[in-house]
Amino acid sequence: MSFEVRPLTPEHAVAAAAIHAEGQERTFLTSLGPAFLRALYAQMASSAHCFGFVALDGGEVIGVVTGTVDSGAVFKELVLRRGLKLVLPVAGAMLRNLSLVPKVLKTLVYPAQTKGEPGEAELFFIGTRAERRGEGVGSALFHALAEEMRRRGMRAMGLIVDDENETAKRFYLRHGMRPVRAFHLYGRRMQWFVLPLIGESESKSEHGIS
Repeated sequence: MSFEVRPLTPEHAVAAAAIHAEGQERTFLTSLGPAFLRALYAQMASSAHCFGFVALDGGEVIGVVTGTVDSGAVFKELVLRRGLKLVLPVAGAMLRNLSLVPKVLKTLVYPAQTKGEPGEAELFFIGTRAERRGEGVGSALFHALAEEMRRRGMRAMGLIVDDENETAKRFYLRHGMRPVRAFHLYGRRMQWFVLPLIGESESKSEHGIS
């Protein structure tokens, strides 16, 4: 590989936010502006409820992946610790696009809609710089996050995917994830994909079944 995978730190927040905006330019979180995304990634990098990795090539961030064991707690931390700095940029984005107002309100119930089974963590975002796609960066980041979730004792990794994003769905299917339920968020049909992190025999052993 011409890159290395390292844990996400607050110093990576600016680059991670740029990759997020590049890969999801028409999505709700990106529409709240670069200041919001930078604050979000800085909070995720420092939160006990979140963890992630970056792919580095010569010190340059070319890919990022983040996961969380409690997305609701991460958003609460973001509001409590960085909310004052975000009031003006987020309010400005909402004034420029009033359709964002109901989406902000829906974000408050987002964790409840995506909450999985006990022991199920969430892959929050994965992305690679456009010019570095096809080099295995996304796969390396995906496997790094899955291994970290196993190390933390998580039973499964879930992910929300826009039902019309065929490229993303093919990537997750190729990496062992499967859709388990559908729901609507921000006016769009979404799929909740899941990757089991422990085998059936291992799960039975933990419950005393042989």
